[in-house]
Amino acid sequence: MTGDLGTVAHYNLLERVGEGGLGEVYRARDTKYGRTVALKLAPPAFVEGQRHRRLIDDARAAAALSHPNIAALFDAGYHDGRPYFAYEFVQGTTLRQLMARGPMNSGHALELAAQAADALAEGHARGVVHKDIRPDTILETAKGSVKVLEFGLSLWTRGGQTRALAAASPHSVGADALPILAYMSPEQVLGERLDARTDLFSIGIVVYEMLTGVNPYLAAGPAMTLDQIVRTAPPPPRTLNAELPKMVDVVLSRVLVPDRERRTDSAAKLAAELRRCVGQLEGHAADSTVARPRPAERGVEMLPIEEEARAGALWWIIGALLVALVAVVYLWLR
Repeated sequence: MTGDLGTVAHYNLLERVGEGGLGEVYRARDTKYGRTVALKLAPPAFVEGQRHRRLIDDARAAAALSHPNIAALFDAGYHDGRPYFAYEFVQGTTLRQLMARGPMNSGHALELAAQAADALAEGHARGVVHKDIRPDTILETAKGSVKVLEFGLSLWTRGGQTRALAAASPHSVGADALPILAYMSPEQVLGERLDARTDLFSIGIVVYEMLTGVNPYLAAGPAMTLDQIVRTAPPPPRTLNAELPKMVDVVLSRVLVPDRERRTDSAAKLAAELRRCVGQLEGHAADSTVARPRPAERGVEMLPIEEEARAGALWWIIGALLVALVAVVYLWLR
């Protein structure tokens, strides 16, 4: 549906584009700054009691984030009792949609994962933890860059609320929540205090799935999935994708550690390691290319170019020495 759908504050609603973690999503025109935004309009019951103060505090922290791989939050407020959030309007495809198309190219997947880790590093440096990293909250733009969505507002998103409900009452969530639950960290499952390392575990699951096509923790139901996250270690990714370099196994084994005290604790470090994996993947591909032998001539195997050059130089030197010797003998006889 396209057209004038009314206004929210100083935003003209142009088109409803879907439903997100924060409510209905519209393409809208910001009449104050003359730009197109993604306006997310939450339901009236979204905030109850005094929680609206926490919402505004979280929105301010999220709006302070400025990074090429984070969808920027421009504005947040209330209109007729409904909270709204004006985000950078980003057109692209979520990782969920990309993976649904079939196996991802390993190099491309690692590049996207590194960009997502860059976004996490920026948020963590400013004290903001995402807490709802999954294929639906990471998007690739038409230019091939990553945008992490709804950073810092997981307390208010469907994904964040589903994770919290699963931790408090795991038997109260249905099978429709599995696309969210399968990316929880062990400390989220156990209802423990969260920090930046919870995002690293979640992005580790996403990277594993991008490279292998398999979520290592997804089980038949919510309870089994949560139990897998806490109790099991996934098989090395190379057992499912033999083209991956060994370093991928090492990097993901450090991220997917149930005990967060032993887990990789830096998103910046993870981004650097993922880019090293890209380099090793490219090197592995080059090493696996076998050069074709040069054709033989008249039944004799031809020498490589370098050896041919050396042989030619040697014969030239021998010829020069013979000429010099003949000249010396001639002069001596005279």
